[in-house]
Amino acid sequence: MGDEAVIDASPLMNVRSVAERVVASVLPTSPAPEMADLRFLADLEAGPAPRIWVDASAQTLEALLIARSRLDRIDDALRLVELHFADGRLLAPGRLETATRSTLFSAVGEVYAAAGWPRRAGEYAASAIAYADDAVTRFRAHAVRALAAAINGEYILAGESLRICDELASTSPGALTHPDYDLLLARILVASAALDAATLTDVAGALRAGAPADPYWQYSARAAEAMCALIRRDYDRGMVLVAALAGGTEAHSGHTMVRGFAQGVYADLLLARGEPRRALAVLEGRVSPPGHALCFAMQRAAALIALGREREVLESTDPCIRMGTHHCVRTLSPLLLRRAVAHARLGNAQAADAAFAEGFHLSENLGGSLTPYLTLPQPELLTLLQRMAERHSASVDAVARVSAMLALVPTPEHRPPLPTLSPREERLALALRGPRSLPQIAEELDVSLNTVKSQLRSIYAKLQVSGRDAAVAVLEAHGFYV
Repeated sequence: MGDEAVIDASPLMNVRSVAERVVASVLPTSPAPEMADLRFLADLEAGPAPRIWVDASAQTLEALLIARSRLDRIDDALRLVELHFADGRLLAPGRLETATRSTLFSAVGEVYAAAGWPRRAGEYAASAIAYADDAVTRFRAHAVRALAAAINGEYILAGESLRICDELASTSPGALTHPDYDLLLARILVASAALDAATLTDVAGALRAGAPADPYWQYSARAAEAMCALIRRDYDRGMVLVAALAGGTEAHSGHTMVRGFAQGVYADLLLARGEPRRALAVLEGRVSPPGHALCFAMQRAAALIALGREREVLESTDPCIRMGTHHCVRTLSPLLLRRAVAHARLGNAQAADAAFAEGFHLSENLGGSLTPYLTLPQPELLTLLQRMAERHSASVDAVARVSAMLALVPTPEHRPPLPTLSPREERLALALRGPRSLPQIAEELDVSLNTVKSQLRSIYAKLQVSGRDAAVAVLEAHGFYV
């Protein structure tokens, strides 16, 4: 392999020309990459690093990274990064133009953002900004930094990069005219944090028009529209959109982080409709990625609160707290607020106030997101806010602003709560639906018939019913059998 090659040349296509097209197509001076080019490059095996990187080999590597991240082949992209980069730099020496270094580091930042590692993405975006020497490369670098910051919940920093991109576009007439995918994803997160439905609608339109033939762009557009429906409390439309995202023929054509975002919107829609058990069901088995840029324990905590299972909230989120600074701050602030509500209900006022103050100040210092308050019981939030204002006089203005904004935050529809059943009573209640007789249920649960009858009397008393059919009807009305 020569110094100017990072992959073996294909006898069927000119690898370098395809790589050049893809590298150019992620810049705002060109239309989005062609799917055929991305698939071709994503299937190529990268060879060892050249002895010295030059512009041609670096651009080929950049194209390989872009293809893998844009097609959600994240593990392959990370392996390629780990092979050639460490600590914000190339491992092998290079004789590269500054613009080449800048766009290469932007591509690495995009890979880490797609993987849900925003701090590493931000590190490479910062290097890309440092090397950028014209409007185009600065735009690309700041778009990646905006996305990295938004994933991490640093909305002030993300907004700064978004403004720089807007300024660059406005001062480069006719040049920076094509939508940037990373920038649009960043706008989705920033608009979601502000519950800005109008911007989400605009971004969805830009995604749809920007790459009509790219299913990943179209999936992201639908995810933005679903979040918009949640904000506008158009829950029926939101459910239709997320059903297509989860079960449509192109459900696989969403980037990992966008699919996780859509899953969170799905759970929030169910909670807002007063269906916490169904929300738990759709989150079942979901494992948070390292760093918890997607934190499914946090998502489940809101459903557990709605079900009155406060101790489970604390137990299930304890591992997140133990992660300390390794936990993504965007998902940490809502997690802390959920723990605060759970502590308050359990009578742990001091722990509730401490968790709430930490989550509140974290959110405010990073940009004042409203999403941490989504689907939480507002009377309890207002009590916690008032107590914090009394304890922290410097927070009075911020507390007043958030308290006033809570009216914009979707909250669970009122539904009489299901009386709390013990774990054994829940097992029996689940078995009541269907044709099985009480002796058969007793055998299935490995308990005596008298135990079943005793627990059944307790269930009837809690549900205020007098028979099995009536008990099942009440449980069905509360979504117990989801």
